[in-house]
Amino acid sequence: MTDTGTGTGTGMGTGTGAGMHALHADFAHLTVRPGESHIVARPELFDLVNVIAYGAAADRPTHVPSELGRTRSVSLWESTGAADQLPFWNTNYDGDTYLYIVEGSVRIEFKETGGQEHYGYYLARTGDLFRIPDKVAHRTYSGDGRRRITLEVVPDNPFWSTIGTREIIPDPSMRAGGFSFAISPDYVTVSAGGTSAGGTSAGGTSASSIERRLPRPMFAAALRALRKYELHLGHNELDGGLSVHDFGDEVELSVPGYAERLNGLAVLGVFQALLDAMASS
Repeated sequence: MTDTGTGTGTGMGTGTGAGMHALHADFAHLTVRPGESHIVARPELFDLVNVIAYGAAADRPTHVPSELGRTRSVSLWESTGAADQLPFWNTNYDGDTYLYIVEGSVRIEFKETGGQEHYGYYLARTGDLFRIPDKVAHRTYSGDGRRRITLEVVPDNPFWSTIGTREIIPDPSMRAGGFSFAISPDYVTVSAGGTSAGGTSAGGTSASSIERRLPRPMFAAALRALRKYELHLGHNELDGGLSVHDFGDEVELSVPGYAERLNGLAVLGVFQALLDAMASS
C-alpha cells in the first residue's frame, strides 16, 4: 500500500511537478500539469494537491480511499475505482455522500441494506456529481472497463480519529468467536456457528456450523479496504454471504442464518492474518 489515507495532504502537485508519479495505463491519454505552491510562510495552513495526478498514479491502489483534506465534519477523499467493481455492497450511516467523477465512468447500483430489493442505478461520467444516500446499500462498477478517478465528499465518522492508535496483532488462528476462515487457491471458506456461545441463529437460538465460500480476489480486496479503515466503514456485504457491520469498538460478523458481535480489534487481527497469508500464497 502506498499511502495511509488518515492524514491530510500529500504533497502531490506542489513545487515544480518534478516528483510526479507515472500514470496508470488507463490514464495514459491524459496530460497532467500539476499546479505550483509558492507559499513562503506558515506552510502548515496550506495544501495543494492535483487530484488527477494522485488518482491516476500507476501505483495507486484501487477501492482504498485516501483523505486529501477535511473541513469541520466533512472529509474529502480521492478514490480510484478499479476496472471491475467495488468488492462489497457498502452502507454509510453518518449522512449522505457526494461523488464527483474527475475522470472516467461508473455505474453505481443501489439496494436495500441486507435485503434483495433493488432501487436502480446511476451511470455517471466525467464531470458528473451524484448523491449516495445514507442507510442505502450501494456498489460501484466500472462504466467502461477502465479505472476512474473520483473525489468523494464524505461525512466524518467519529471513529476515524482512532485509526492508527491501536496495535493490530495478526492472529494466525484465523478464528474470531464462532467464525473461522480457511484459504484455498480460489476461495476463502468461512465457517460460522456451532462453537461460540456468543452467536445466534436467525431465530435467536444457537446455530449449527454454516459454511460459505467467498471468492478469494474479491475477499482480499474487501479486506484491504476494511483493514485500512480499521473496519470503520459502516455495513459491508461481501460476495459469498459474509457481512461486516461496524459498531465502533465492536463489529458484527454475519452470514445467512448466523450473526455474532465481536471485539473489533480481535477481528482486525484475524483479517490482518488472512491478508498476510493470501499475500504469501
